[in-house]
Amino acid sequence: MFEFLLSHAHDDTVATVDLNRPDEGNKLTRDMMRQLTVQLRELAANPSLRVVVVTARGPAFCLGRDGRGEQPGSLSAYETREQSMAAVLDLYAALRQVSVPVVARVHGDALGFGAALAGACDITLASSAARFAFSEIHHGIPPTMAMTAVMRHLSPKALAWLIYSGETITAERAAEIGLASRIYPQAEFETEADAFVAELASRPRRNLETIKKYQSLAAGMPADAASDYAGALLALVRAS
Repeated sequence: MFEFLLSHAHDDTVATVDLNRPDEGNKLTRDMMRQLTVQLRELAANPSLRVVVVTARGPAFCLGRDGRGEQPGSLSAYETREQSMAAVLDLYAALRQVSVPVVARVHGDALGFGAALAGACDITLASSAARFAFSEIHHGIPPTMAMTAVMRHLSPKALAWLIYSGETITAERAAEIGLASRIYPQAEFETEADAFVAELASRPRRNLETIKKYQSLAAGMPADAASDYAGALLALVRAS
């Protein structure tokens, strides 16, 4: 396994992916993002899996993207999109395409790309000590890709404030606006997160798949179509 990325299965139902660059704040290069995408897609192929957990080693969850060695000025616009931006967008797509819930365990700071990665997961559990920020605007970057990762979960007003201000917010505030799902006290974070993942993994896979599929697709449907789709999915589950 890639040394920056540790993967292990608790059993056939739960797989955990650990970001393992603690000395670098778990920042990821574009190549590391590509490898994480591959790992997520390999895990998704396991028919017994019910939950994927994304966590990290060291004091931070992820402090952003590691851009050292990149020379974007030497690439055309097309090459930049295909060689550089695609690594990020493909990772966000892989998180959406895993057919079971992906749970982020955010024990420490999640900044820039780290905030987008945490927010892009289906469920984001956070320690009360964690902080979140989309600070790209301070570096002259419009973070449109990060916005695509979280815009389904936040109201337009909340997202606009985060992006335009670049403000660092507490875990509690992240939960209030929808960037995080649940906050646990720092001292209890590991125990409570373990308990939640174990409970989630005890649910039938077909139920978990159906919920994720419906939430992903129905949000953009007209109300009548969403209602019909809900009925059709439930009928299929009950008939199987």
